[in-house]
Formats: sequence, C-alpha cells, structure tokens
Amino acid sequence: MCSWTYCVLLLLPLAAYAQIIHSIDRMSKSVALYPVLAERLESHLVEEENRIKRIRSHIEILKLENKKMNMSRKELEAEMAHPVRVYRFVSQFYSDIEDIRDSLDMSRISEELRETLSQLPSQKDYIDAVGAIARLQEVYKDEADFTRPQANNTIDVLTAEEVFDIGRTCSEMENYYGALNNLVRAKEMFEDRNDTVQAMAAYDHLAFVMFEQQNPDYALNYTYNLIDYYKDKDDEVLTRLQDNRKLYIEELGGEELANQSLSLSRPYNNEPLEQLPIYNKLCRGESVELEAKESKPLQCHMHTNNNHPLLILAPVKKEDLHIETGLSFFHEVLSDREIKLFQEKASGVFEDSQLVPDDDIKKDPNFEVKDDGYADTRVRSSNTGWVDDEMDVMVKTVSRRIAAILDLDLKSAESFQVLSYGIGGFYLPHFDWGDGENPFADFEGNRIATWIFYLNNIKKGGATVFPDIGATVWPEKGGAAFWRNLHRNGEGNRLTLHAACPVLEGYKWASNKWFHTVGNEFSWPCDVNPES
Repeated sequence: MCSWTYCVLLLLPLAAYAQIIHSIDRMSKSVALYPVLAERLESHLVEEENRIKRIRSHIEILKLENKKMNMSRKELEAEMAHPVRVYRFVSQFYSDIEDIRDSLDMSRISEELRETLSQLPSQKDYIDAVGAIARLQEVYKDEADFTRPQANNTIDVLTAEEVFDIGRTCSEMENYYGALNNLVRAKEMFEDRNDTVQAMAAYDHLAFVMFEQQNPDYALNYTYNLIDYYKDKDDEVLTRLQDNRKLYIEELGGEELANQSLSLSRPYNNEPLEQLPIYNKLCRGESVELEAKESKPLQCHMHTNNNHPLLILAPVKKEDLHIETGLSFFHEVLSDREIKLFQEKASGVFEDSQLVPDDDIKKDPNFEVKDDGYADTRVRSSNTGWVDDEMDVMVKTVSRRIAAILDLDLKSAESFQVLSYGIGGFYLPHFDWGDGENPFADFEGNRIATWIFYLNNIKKGGATVFPDIGATVWPEKGGAAFWRNLHRNGEGNRLTLHAACPVLEGYKWASNKWFHTVGNEFSWPCDVNPES
C-alpha cells in the first residue's frame, strides 16, 4: 500500500509518456510525424553532404600543399629561415586544422586521426609564433620591421590583416607593448588603402591598449572617432563605447581636462613589460658604456693547458674575453662529424625547454610551476634534448677533450644539453649557478663552470650576451664559449649574468655542459677572498 500523495507522484511520469502499445493517440501522432522526420532527415543529409564536401576540399588542399612543401629537412630549414615565413606557416596550418576540426564529428573519429591532429600546429603554436614576432620587433627595432620591404627582400612582408592579428593576439596575451606597436601600424596600413571598416576595428582595439599603457588621452581620442563612426550603425557597440568614454574622461580628471588632452600633443607612452636596454643593445651588436672596465690586457693564444697529453699535438685557439669571469672563446674545437652526431642524438628526444624553479621564481607571476616540478616561463623559448656520454663513444671523447682543455673533472659534470632555437628563440638574463646549500639536487655541488658549443653559424641574431660586463659572444660553428660561475670562495659571481638573444633569421643549435664543484677541489682550490 502507498499513501495517495506517493502514488500520484509515482504515476505522473507514466501519465506524461503513455505507452504506445496502449495508445492509438500516440500511434496517430507517430504516423503524422513521418513527413516531418523525412524533411528533417533531408536537411540533416544536406548538412552531412556539405560537411563531407568540406572534408574532401581539405583533402585536396592538403595534397596540393604537400606537393609544394615536399622537401628535405635541409631545404625546409632554408625555406623557413625568415620570421614572416614561419609565422605564415604556423598561422595558415593552425587555421586549416581548426577548419578541419569544425568539419569533423570529433566524437566519431578514429584514434589514429585524433593522434595525428594532436601533433599538428595548435593555438599554443600560433601564440608562440606571435610572441616571437613581437619579441624580435622589441629587440631588433627597424631591422625587424616586417611591415616594410627590407634590403633585397620584398616578399617577406606582413599584410595589414596579419599585423592586425598579431596586435590583437598580443593584447589577448597581455603583451600591450607588442599590441600597441602592431595595432598602430595596422591602423596606418588600413588608412593608407582607405579601408575604413578595418581601420575602425584597429581603433577599437587600440583604445583599450592605449588605456592599458597609461595613455587615456589617446584612448579617448580614438573612442570619439569610433562613436562618430558607429552612431547610426550599431546601438550595442555605441553603448559600450559611451561607457568607455566616461571611464577615460574620469581617468583624465573630468570633462574640461579631458577636452584639453584631445589634441594629442604628447607622444604616447609604450614601455615593454621587461626593461632590458643593455640586453637589447648587446643583441643588436651595439656597444654599451659601463662604469667599471677591466684594466688587464686581453689576448689570443694557442692553448695546451700546460702541455696536456691530449693537447700537445692539437692545441686549441683560445681568445680571452673577460679576465674576472674567465670568459673565453675556443675556436674550432668540434668537428662537423661530431656536430652532426649531437644534432641527431638530440633531435629524437627534444622537448620544450624548462626551468628549475628556486624560491624567487616560485613567487614570480611570470612563472607557473607545473606538476613535474619545472617552471613554465615567459623568459625562455627553445627545444632541449639531453645527450649522455654513454650514448656514443664519440660523445665521451668530446667530454674528455673539454675536461682536458679546462683541467676540470667529469665526475660531477652534467650530460650535454643540446638546444635548438627557432625564429625568436631566446633566454632572458639569468645565472647558471644556484642559491642555497644544495641548488642542484641531482648533482654534487654548485655549477662551477659553463661550456657552450655552437653547432652552426646563424644568419642573424642569436648571440650570447653578458649585460653586466658588456660582452657579446657571436656563435661560430665548431667554437665554444666558457666562463667560471663561482668565485673561489664558492659564492656565485653576479658578473656572469648572461642571456641568449632572439634568433632573427635562421636557426641556432648550441650545447651546454656544466661542471660542478665536487671533484674539482684540487684543480680549482678554494680561497676566502670572494673576489678571487
């Protein structure tokens, strides 16, 4: 038995959906729905046929693109040496893949197709490409103005639409410096061809970016232009613009002061997020004035490390660059065969370059510490592959050669870190040594010294720079840079602050090897004097 209320609740669903075997009414309604169902299936079939046509169209396009891009790795590297070509490759590929995804029923595709799609350029890749363009513009200035033809190159020039997309994406990335530069240029390019619609779109984004970069007068000026354009076109947009106008007027101190600022008599402010003037100058090959300069003379000589057995018959060319840090450059210390081996061994294990976070990094909003303990960062962009001595006897031979040149022990040395920097690849100023008692948990002691092989010549950019000593090391195939990271008392030497400049054209290959303190106590004895 059940209460009356409970029984009503129990029967309600049955009353709302009568069983068809007991209902002529439902049978009649079902028969009446036959033509409706046929009509809707017909519409669905048209949609499916159109979707299949789109997929077939994508297949034909992919076949044509494959014919155009069917080239060797070396040919592809040459083809993709210019930043604009790389940007267009990633942008077009990403756009095509998104169109393909929209054409597919993603819930029904095979795992093989899903896996293939996951390996192709994604939104992150597009954002990386935009970030690379903006970074090159910031560091190299006019040399990286890709909106105008450069010397002997009238092909690799960005269109107004591409410049606008770069500016808009920079704004979404909160890189307002890059956004403002590109949106201003896009506005100019649209106005030059009398494209009012696109120019107004640039004005709309520019007003927001100008405000973010502390230029409310420019934001207000652009907003008045937008209000005048949209007043008879779009009430919703007009309402938004009028709300923004009130905000900008309030920021400028009221109506009267705001009206006085509309003449835009002052240049607009546009400061990058990171203020690195010395780094940028050194990357451009400019000299910098520093307060303290070394008085000791520098020299070039044939180095045998006190007649080491491996170097007596094969001395190396050493060029001193800075005495206090031991910064030196060794010429022709790696053969073409050895370079090819390093590249081949690393290519199969490449991953995005990471950063081991210390306490300061964990507090920095520019870094996000991931589940694997590494930091995802805005200060570095490259690929990393680790090559160990045990991978090949030739690798072990190279390690022994370095140890002989430097008179350092390999006991606590790290594996070779092979790096590949593409367009815009960089690493902002940093130290190789760490703070604290045990900064490198997997190794014994701090990093006492750094050795960097350069595995190729670079067309433009890609230097290693030292902002605090005003030194620039230009990559040279088969050569290597070296410096000491620590003072003799074990403290980190802050003059070793260094950075990898963005690659402006071509690709950069390099390989680091770090030596640690343990095992090198006698070859580099301690000293209580921190300056020694």
